[in-house]
Amino acid sequence: MSHQDDHLRQLNAELDELRRSLTKLRTHLTLPSAKTSRAEVLEAVQKHVNALRTFARLLQTDIAQSQLRLEQAERESWDQKVRRADATAKLKGRERLLEQIQRSVAWKIVKPIWKLFNRSHKQTPDATLVSDLAFALDLPKRWETNRDILLIKGWCFSRSGKKIAGIRAKVGRKARLARYGLERLDVAGSFLEYPEARQSGFTVELKVPRGTSIVQLEAIEQGTDWQLFFEQELQGKPNGNTQDEDDDLASSAERMPERILKLPSLSATKAFELIQTGFRRHASRASSQPRPFVSVLTPTHNTRPEWMAEAALSLLNQTYSDWEWCLVDDGSDNRETKKLLELLGTVGPRVQISSAAAKGISAATNQALDLARGEYVCFLDHDDLLHPVALERMQERLREGYDVVYSDEDKLDDTSGLLVEPFFKPDWSPEYFRGVMYVGHLLSLRRDLAARTRFDPSFDGVQDFEFMLRLSETAPRIGHIPEVLYHWRKTPGSVAEKTDAKPQVAALQERAVNAHLERVKLPARVEQSKRPHRLKVIPIKRDSYSRVSVIIPTRDAPDVFGRCLKSIFEKSCHPNFEVIVMDNETSDPTSLDLMKKYPVRRIPFPGQFNFSRANNEGAAAATGELLVFLNNDTEVITEDWLEHLTYYAEQPDVGAAGALLAYDDNTVQHAGVALGMRGTADHTMRRFPIEVDGYAGSLVCAREVSAVTGACLMIRKPLFEEVGGFNPHFFTAYQDVDLCLRLRARELRIISTPRALLLHHESVSRQSYYDMIDRILLLDLWERVIDEGDPYYNRNLNLERGDYSRRSA
Repeated sequence: MSHQDDHLRQLNAELDELRRSLTKLRTHLTLPSAKTSRAEVLEAVQKHVNALRTFARLLQTDIAQSQLRLEQAERESWDQKVRRADATAKLKGRERLLEQIQRSVAWKIVKPIWKLFNRSHKQTPDATLVSDLAFALDLPKRWETNRDILLIKGWCFSRSGKKIAGIRAKVGRKARLARYGLERLDVAGSFLEYPEARQSGFTVELKVPRGTSIVQLEAIEQGTDWQLFFEQELQGKPNGNTQDEDDDLASSAERMPERILKLPSLSATKAFELIQTGFRRHASRASSQPRPFVSVLTPTHNTRPEWMAEAALSLLNQTYSDWEWCLVDDGSDNRETKKLLELLGTVGPRVQISSAAAKGISAATNQALDLARGEYVCFLDHDDLLHPVALERMQERLREGYDVVYSDEDKLDDTSGLLVEPFFKPDWSPEYFRGVMYVGHLLSLRRDLAARTRFDPSFDGVQDFEFMLRLSETAPRIGHIPEVLYHWRKTPGSVAEKTDAKPQVAALQERAVNAHLERVKLPARVEQSKRPHRLKVIPIKRDSYSRVSVIIPTRDAPDVFGRCLKSIFEKSCHPNFEVIVMDNETSDPTSLDLMKKYPVRRIPFPGQFNFSRANNEGAAAATGELLVFLNNDTEVITEDWLEHLTYYAEQPDVGAAGALLAYDDNTVQHAGVALGMRGTADHTMRRFPIEVDGYAGSLVCAREVSAVTGACLMIRKPLFEEVGGFNPHFFTAYQDVDLCLRLRARELRIISTPRALLLHHESVSRQSYYDMIDRILLLDLWERVIDEGDPYYNRNLNLERGDYSRRSA
């Protein structure tokens, strides 16, 4: 707000000057003998008027930015309310569980029995809360669908004035938090005596099981448990056996097999004849509102008429009709291109045509943005195609409160007309995006947000990537649709055809990310990788570093333990670290000599080994601001491993950072954990060669993951203590997953970086023992989160294999 205050002060000063100038002007008009000429006075007045206009524009910008920050703060506030209430309810449940455990003689024996009892126990609903609630549902219209995802939209508030913290929807034992607190002016107008009605809206998406199931909606207040207020039977039908809402126009992607119409070479006249009737039909279907919901922006340049006709047909075949098409021609000299654009300009107000002066794709896109009237904008290249439900899916997700939405995509082979190379993306992953231009197509966002960001012509070639980098800096709510909704045409000489087709792109990508890192004040730079369109992050060298405490639980195993210590002290170039060895009754003379040979702090840890307790005690004794939990069967390979882990772990929105772990044969042992594998969680890309790209750069670029292994994990010590450390109820497995999920519940990111590389002689000391009780405990704590799916492992991929292969239908 300081900039806004400065501008207001300057505005007041200019107003004072303008008043004085106007006084002089009046004096001059009444006294012809005044020394100051009329022209000079008028010039002074004009000068102050221009200054006022400038400050007015600055104030408008400040107000828009303040409004954006206010909207973001409101969204975050509602999110925190429901998470806090949910966490309180869970905490009460955990306290009850802990009391039972503490009264138990052998908790491992009692827990499975208690688990069965706990799941059969039904809470008595709070009749007072339920009777106080006023609610209604806008969607769905029918509780019978063949879609995979069901959108529930409605409103709910308490008549007694009690504050509802959140809403969730459940199908069976699977629950999903709603987006609650959305503004509902219509509800507020109907319930004037209830101020809570204004922000009572909610939306939630549920995965639809086939057959008959029960959908339950529950509300929660701060300090209470979830209470049921609505229940409905849901029929999930096989694809193609039912019709949805009347206005759907057969909108389900599963019900409508997509047909790609490959057109032959056409003249402008023939191309227009093909699409003219479609535009007439669209005019009759389109909303009567003067402003469309979405404006599709397309810059053109010497576009083949048949390509533009195919793009037009993909728009005309959309199941969602409330759109306009804004085309800006970037100085085409092809007569057929120009003629087709002229003809398109005659089809009606929902197609807007403009010409630019050959200033490049960014300038043309900005001009199209200026033409747009929609609440949202969507980008479509002049030779690409949209899936028939693309705009429908986009508007559904945008209406949930997202500011920006992107989808999966594939490529259109221009020779065969086949759709090839599908790209199934993760949910929004800012670290991954800095190394890989993965968002790509399809992108839709609020028009006002796009207008404030705009495209930078100096980055033509990676303009959409650089645009998204700056856009992400405004902290928008970014959503992802895990469906292929965009077809990127492969043409000779394009990046879609060959990744290294435009060598200048790599330099632009590097420049864009370095500028971004400087703006967000991250102490790193990026360099081009050996692979096209991949960047590696390099932390900037410092004069001083935070102290790192490396904690290693161990017992005997002199061979692996000796390699571990040798590699740490001989290879690590970090200037400020200590090594703490948690000694679980080592008796091997060689191992004992190793603890004397190297400058380690040896802390006895007698009795039965417990990984969590050993590391928690080591953390309590640590003098470092950063903790690294390291297995004794690891071996450091990269000298700057601690610098890379430190770079991520010190970022305030990062919970933990993990390394790339490899087997002795240089294949992957660990490159991040995906939720849902083997019913719980497991490592992805296991046994991939470490020198390959992985799936779209996932093995060579740092990226967000759901969890990293405790075999090499760095975290800030105060944060580790704040979340309670490792859960000691996990004896041998999953304590790292549990820790990472607790960090993620605080909306902190978990980062896996391949730039910290270690060998892992996995489970040499523990052999192949697998603790089923640890598995049961993980599911008891996190089954709902696991069932929701891994946000960084697309649901279209084979989760059981963990190798990014496509899931079978």
